[in-house]
Amino acid sequence: MRQIYQKYQGYFPAAFFIGGFLFDILTTDRIDQAFSLIQQFVYLVFLLIFVYWEVVTPQIFLKENGFFAKLWKWHVEILHFLFGSLLSLYTIFYFKSTSLMTSFAFMFFLAGLLIINELPQVQKRGIMIRSALLALCLSSYFIYLVPVLTGEIGSLPFLFAMAISMAVYYLLCTRIHRKKGDLRWVQKNLLLPGLFIQITFVVLYAVKLLPPVPISLKFIGIYHEIQKPDDRYVLSYERDWWRLWQSGAQTFIKREGDSVHCFVSIFSPTQFSDQLRLVWYYSTQQGWSRRDAIPLPIKGGRDQGYRGYAYKSNFEEGDWQVRVLTSDEREVGRISFEVVPASPSTQRVWRQDFY
Repeated sequence: MRQIYQKYQGYFPAAFFIGGFLFDILTTDRIDQAFSLIQQFVYLVFLLIFVYWEVVTPQIFLKENGFFAKLWKWHVEILHFLFGSLLSLYTIFYFKSTSLMTSFAFMFFLAGLLIINELPQVQKRGIMIRSALLALCLSSYFIYLVPVLTGEIGSLPFLFAMAISMAVYYLLCTRIHRKKGDLRWVQKNLLLPGLFIQITFVVLYAVKLLPPVPISLKFIGIYHEIQKPDDRYVLSYERDWWRLWQSGAQTFIKREGDSVHCFVSIFSPTQFSDQLRLVWYYSTQQGWSRRDAIPLPIKGGRDQGYRGYAYKSNFEEGDWQVRVLTSDEREVGRISFEVVPASPSTQRVWRQDFY
């Protein structure tokens, strides 16, 4: 086993990283799971303790041949294991809660940190990198914990979450300053990296690039008609048999009297109650022109997501888009479709989906 490890040890970090990320994908379900929230809280507590110990380094860790001294040799690996686990969870949650068309910058930022966290050069860099990662994990956790507990999203829950994460981080810096006594060192290695991360979150929120966790879009599709005879929706549409990649009728064949329906399924935590908007855009020579914004109240708790729809009866041929926006104008998801005229000689053949 030792010979095999020495031969392939260069591949082990990547293998464990990919394996851990896949494990999180397979085992992580709801963002509001009590076990998951508690697990992340425990990880954050350990990270705070380890970062604090790394700076002040109690004497018990320095005694030669002592148990704690031997254990302390592995503290960097433990730190990065905890960081890797949390960052992979946050990447999954934020990926589910956003449209990559509008929030790709934030997604690449998180994905980049996942990769950077595994680089030996970064792991040896020391406290500056780890303090930035700690600030990132604190902010990411509280940004969706507060909406889960309060049942709503918006500017006030976001600012409250940022205030909590900043307070916890500042408390850590204060404790370290009391022990170390070097204010300039604390400012350079702790305060500035943490402040940079937290300002980045505020800027991303201000420009609508921060994903609207804990809400996520489970499904969206375009249909000709929607009915609900019982507990399920019957979604009717006309589509060529070979357009299997489309959600409903994204090539919408328009006939006289038709209405275009947009059906969505939105996941939100238990006890969550808020209002989204289905905003309709039409493509013109000057770009996307906003036409309608239809409110959609949602309630949380259903694993398959809260189902609802909006429709338009007055629409023209051409390229359209429906964007699902939160009350603070952040995008949950979108779908594009094209309205084309029907051929007079073509008979309509209905297809149906059940949701």
